[in-house]
Amino acid sequence: MFSPAILLSLVLGALAFTALTAAAPLAVYTVTLALFGLAHVTSEFAYVDRRFGRRLGRPLVWRLGLLLAGVAAARAAGVFGLLPVTVALTVELALVAALALAVAGGEGPRGLALGVALPLGLATALAPFETAVTLAITHNFTPLGFLWEAAPRHRRGPAMALALAGFIGLPLLVASGLPRLWLGLDLAGADPMATGGLIRHLHVYVPAALRDGPWALDLFAACVVAQGAHYLAVIVILPALQRRRAPGMRGLIPWPGRGLFALAVVAGSAVALIGFLDDFSGARGLYGILASVHAWVEIPLLVLILGGAFQPTASLPARNEAAFAAAETASARRGVNPATTAISPASTATTIASRAMTDGQ
Repeated sequence: MFSPAILLSLVLGALAFTALTAAAPLAVYTVTLALFGLAHVTSEFAYVDRRFGRRLGRPLVWRLGLLLAGVAAARAAGVFGLLPVTVALTVELALVAALALAVAGGEGPRGLALGVALPLGLATALAPFETAVTLAITHNFTPLGFLWEAAPRHRRGPAMALALAGFIGLPLLVASGLPRLWLGLDLAGADPMATGGLIRHLHVYVPAALRDGPWALDLFAACVVAQGAHYLAVIVILPALQRRRAPGMRGLIPWPGRGLFALAVVAGSAVALIGFLDDFSGARGLYGILASVHAWVEIPLLVLILGGAFQPTASLPARNEAAFAAAETASARRGVNPATTAISPASTATTIASRAMTDGQ
């Protein structure tokens, strides 16, 4: 999928990042969040829309959209003090369970959806904060599912082996504490963004029962390594796979071209960085509202992927794609898009033929 030179660069970069994180986890966590947090959210929004948006169908998109709007509202209510934090968090996690149930339409996804939603609902009722920490940790590994779905079948084994080494192997190594001992550096308290010290951030990735234990620092660092792998996957690797394997796939949103999109992401990240430098805690709260939507949209998508609901992209256009194309053609004929009006009769004929073929599959 990638040239040997690129793979070598990724491996060496991952090792360097792991060593730096083991030595200075707070510095790496805060700086990478400020620099790449917004970039990874917007990049993943674009990826999942292009990859899955039209394959979901309008009814399911509307259901998921309404639930995700509820998630954002619950998170915002907690951030702005409109609801007690416990209440806001419980509502948010309940909606996450509902997101899993929303895709329980097929035989494969149904069992998996219930297997996700029911334990999540029970855990939320018993210990919402610990459930949130657990989900924050596991969220870092969600690109593994997207990588498995996007990788070519004949290269899926080597690709997933390399991904597992980065997402699982390196964090486990850091969690052991060995890299920190090998490096012999005491930079755990380094706080270049003046965020208040490590104690104010441990709760993000370390359960309350372990925060005072001897492994808290290494567990936090291990999760930051996994977070870095997450960022790399959704900003660089998944979009690159998309461009190679299905460059023509469109989403529900008319995303700008590659260059303009990159420019917009850089500009947005620069604004976000200024906010983090001015008030890290406040900026992280605002960022969390957007990040909650990007995180929880992954739940139903992964249920569908692992449940076998998505067909290989080579089979497109599918029934949903034909329906979206018909809607766009109708818009063009009404004059919404004058540039395409001249070709709308032929486009309509193609759409009708495509729908007829896919209805019979």
